[in-house]
Order: sequence, then structure tokens, then C-alpha cells
Amino acid sequence: MKPANLALQSSSVELGTYRSIRQFRNFLRRPRYPYATVNRLVPHLAWLSLFILSIYLYKERIFADSGFYVSQFINNEFFWIECQRIVLAFSQILPLAGVWAGIPLKYVLLLYSVSHVAFFYTLFLLVYYGMRDRRSGLLIILSQTVGIMHSFFTPMFELYYGVPLIITFYAFWRLNLDRPFVTFILIILEILLLLSHPLAFMLFIFLILYDLPERRHSKKSLYLYMLIAIVFAGVVVYKYFTMCEYETGKLAWQFNLKDNTTYLQLLNPAYHKTMAVFMLKYYWEIMVALVVVTFMLISQKEWFRLLVVYSFFAAYMFLVNSAYIMSPSRYMEQVMFPFVPIVFMPLIYNFPKDPRPGIKNISVLLISALIGYRLFVIYEGSQVFVKRTEQMENLISAARPMGGSKFYADPQNIDHGYTQFNWSYPLETLLLSSIRGSGYSVTIAPYEDLVFQKNIDKLGAGDFLFRRWEIKDKSWLNSRYFHLDPGMYRPLNTNDPNTNLNFTAKNLRIAIDSKNYYPALDTAWITVHITNTGTEILHSGMKNKLYLSYFWKKDDNILEWNNIQTPVETDIVHTLTQDMKVAVPRTKGKLQLQVDMIALDQQWFGLNETKDILVY
Repeated sequence: MKPANLALQSSSVELGTYRSIRQFRNFLRRPRYPYATVNRLVPHLAWLSLFILSIYLYKERIFADSGFYVSQFINNEFFWIECQRIVLAFSQILPLAGVWAGIPLKYVLLLYSVSHVAFFYTLFLLVYYGMRDRRSGLLIILSQTVGIMHSFFTPMFELYYGVPLIITFYAFWRLNLDRPFVTFILIILEILLLLSHPLAFMLFIFLILYDLPERRHSKKSLYLYMLIAIVFAGVVVYKYFTMCEYETGKLAWQFNLKDNTTYLQLLNPAYHKTMAVFMLKYYWEIMVALVVVTFMLISQKEWFRLLVVYSFFAAYMFLVNSAYIMSPSRYMEQVMFPFVPIVFMPLIYNFPKDPRPGIKNISVLLISALIGYRLFVIYEGSQVFVKRTEQMENLISAARPMGGSKFYADPQNIDHGYTQFNWSYPLETLLLSSIRGSGYSVTIAPYEDLVFQKNIDKLGAGDFLFRRWEIKDKSWLNSRYFHLDPGMYRPLNTNDPNTNLNFTAKNLRIAIDSKNYYPALDTAWITVHITNTGTEILHSGMKNKLYLSYFWKKDDNILEWNNIQTPVETDIVHTLTQDMKVAVPRTKGKLQLQVDMIALDQQWFGLNETKDILVY
């Protein structure tokens, strides 16, 4: 080749490289948005709220599957990925680095909780500032607030990662740049989002179909469609041959219409009313957004897009109701989540580009109000999980003086509704107890989990119940963070008789920790602290019929006695802090709440701790 041609080729390569670098640097420039305060500050307030909630509620965010993944990567000291859902590795980078560095468990859990928000915030910054795509940035915020309440406490749910990745993919897809680095990013994003969750395949097809009318006048090359189709097919084949047992079992049951007859409920007209009430009560934002999208697409004469939206909405509604009966729960919340992108993606992306200023301002206000409302819903919903965590920590404190590290609890004593005795209870109590140090490690299992498939007969002195289906040897634990003494599981509630209650009662003290006011005819959980200054253990097994109860007084006169009896949660060796249920009377004014203990349905202890309460 001639020197001149070499020089020309070299300069062309350098020019192409320069353009690619310049385009990438343009991603990092701040967009010149009007209304600087609204566009540059307000979106960050939502993320700031999520960061604050993730820090404040870091203990609560190890619920169920979330605690399982935390336990796995801490004790294995490496990334824990199941069912090829590799997106979860992003949430483990920072806390795993903390494990490798040997930082205290508290900060490992904090890093884990914050990492989830940090990942989504990074995607937001990329599309909102780097790519100047406000719509996609707003959708990422919506995807982390709308339709989420209970599941905020299981932040590792893979579809919560898949949907923001789909939005980010679409932000790059809308660039219409035929450049190698953009194509490479699209491929990586497609692989990540498709591997996040099986439902991501459906949502990806939905978005590509919805986008087709946008490509009528686009310069986007046909080879890009072919490329994403090849990647899609490749991931489908990969999943087919590597699908985990959990996924194969779930799919086999879902589409086995012979054994799974749940879909028949759709033939019952009464169920459609139940379904409508459920959607309007718990997912009114989605239904309102669907109505707005419908009018928007009709006014724009976007018939194909309208067909796509309703086809996928109806198809997914059938999938949900062919496997589940609609009821509010953490798991159902995750099942219902795909309705959020199916409705809100059309709402945001098809909103007029240049609407009238009044409509634009109202729309921004309504979306901001919706995000603020959903953040408030998450905070309000956290109260149940906070009480659950407090109860677990109180049980841990009561268990430590009993000796040993492994205990089981009787739900009849402990289940207060918010307790949520689920399969992750043993590993969650192990994590919470070990925050103080490995020398304080305790694990508490529901009694039903011990008798499940005769686990109690399989457990040796060096074993512990990791979860209902899994027994592990204590040598598996990361000794830097956890230590369990060898021995068998001991009950928190023993049925040994309390032989001398009069003597034991003299050594008991009760302190009431409640609010100073309650509404009349309300029912509330009130915290009490019980102290045993003696050497006799007060046994709380159900055969002893040991309860906390109370009287309401007004001017030292006892009001009608319609009190509630709450079982004592554990044996009392030294101290016990627990909630007791109290029914507030109809009488208003300044009343006295007198708390006592009762045994065998008749013997009051005479502790008579009293607190003034304003009933209004």
C-alpha cells in the first residue's frame, strides 16, 4: 500500500476515534434544560429520599430473599448468583468489598442496602444527564417507587433491576447513532436485562413493538434489529439449557392447565368484580395512567400502539390470574410489577414533545406528586417491618441469657400479625444478632420449620437450620461475623410449671413504654418492659397460660373490663421487652392504663404498673 494511502487510512481511523470519544464526552455534559431548579434539583430529592430510607431501614431490608442473598455472599465471601440472574452482582460489589476488607457487619448491611439505590441512581444520571433523556430518567424514578411498598424490603428482586435496564436500553436505542460503542452498549444492556428475570423477555418485546411506529422515519439500520433479534434468540437458547430447577418447576406448573386450574376463576363473573376492586384499591395509579394513555393514544390516532398496550396488559392479566388469586402481599406486589412499565412507558414516552405550557406544568406537578406519594407509602409501610425487626431484636435479647445460640419459638406466643414468621426467620435473626459481634450470634427458628420434613431429627450439635429447606454445618459460617455454640435447639417457651407464682411475682417489675394519647375505640400495640430481679425463671409455655393484660381506670374507678390478653413471648430469665395488645375504651378524657400479668386464667400478679393516657 502506498504511503499516501496509509496516511489517509490512519487519519480516517483517528478521525473516527475522535468522533467516538467526542460523542462519549458529550454524554457527560450537563443538559441545558429550562427551569433549572425543577429539572436539576427536584429529581434528586426523590433519590435523596430513597437513600435516606435505605439507610434508616437497612435492618428491615434483609427480609426474605434479600437476607438469603446477604447470608450467601458474606459466608461464601464471593458473589452469589442464582438462575443466571447476573444483575444481582451489582448490588453485591460494595458490601462484598466490605467483607473482604473485614469491616463490621453493620456497615456491610448498610452498604448492601444503599447499593441498590446507588445502582439505579447511576442509571438515572447516565440517561438524564449523560444522554439528556429526561423521559427515561423520570421513568427510572417511577420504576423504583410506583407499585412498590412491601417489596422495598426485598430490594434484590430481579425485575426491579430488569425494568430500569430496559429503560436505559431504550434511551440508547432512541439515540439513532450508528456507532460501534453504542451498539456494544445495547448488546450488553440487552443481555443483562433479559437475564434479570423471565418476565423481562415479555417486557422487552413489548417495548420493541411499541417503538416500531417511531422507526418509520428513522435512519436506524435494519442490521440493528437483526442484531438484537439474534441476541434475544441466543439468550432464549442459553436460558433453555441452563434454566434452574426453580424456574422450570414454576413454568411447568404455570402452564400445566390440567393440574393448575386457577385460570377457571376468570370464568366467574363475581371474580371480575373482586379483581376490579383489588386493582382500584391497591393499583389505582396504574388504572388512572391506563385511562390517560388510552385517551392520549386515541387523540394521537396511534392505533397500533393502543393495540400493543391493551394486548400486553390483557395477556399479563391472564397470566397473573391463571396462577394466583389477587390478594395484597409482598409476593403479589412483585407479580403485579410488570403492569407498571406496560402502562407508564407509553404514558411518558408518548407524552407530546411540545405541549402547551399549562399542560406541561400540570403534568410535571402530577408526576412529582405521584412520586412523593409513593415515597410516603413506602415510609408508612415500613412501620410494620420496623416493629417486626424490633420484636426479633427483643427475642434475641431475651434468648441470650438462656445459654446456647440456637432456639425455636412457638408462634402461639409470638405471632402478632406483623411478626411474619417466614422461611427466612432463622437467617434474619442470625444477621441481626451478629451486628453486635460474632460473640452475640443467635438464630431463632419457628417451631414449624424444625418439624418440617423432620428437620429436628436431622440436626446435629454442630448443625443449624439456615432455612426451612436447608441445614448447614456451623463451619460454613464466616467466623469473622458469626459464631454458633454447638448444641441442640432450645425452646424460648418452656412448659415447666411455675411452682410458686406468689414468690416469683415479688421479683417482677413492669414498665410501660407507650404514647401519651390514643383515639377512643382504637386497638394498639403498647410496648412493656418486664424485669425479673430474682433467680426463678418464669416459664411461658402455653400450658402455663401466662399473659399480659390490663385495666382502664378513670379517677381510680375501673371501667368495664373488656381487656385483651397477650401471651408472654419468652421465658423471663432477666428481662423481656415485648408488645401487648390494648383495646382503648369509648370513654374519653384522662384515663389510667394499669398493666399486670395473669396466669392460669385467674391468678393476677399484682404488679399494677400505671400510666396516664389521654383518650380523645
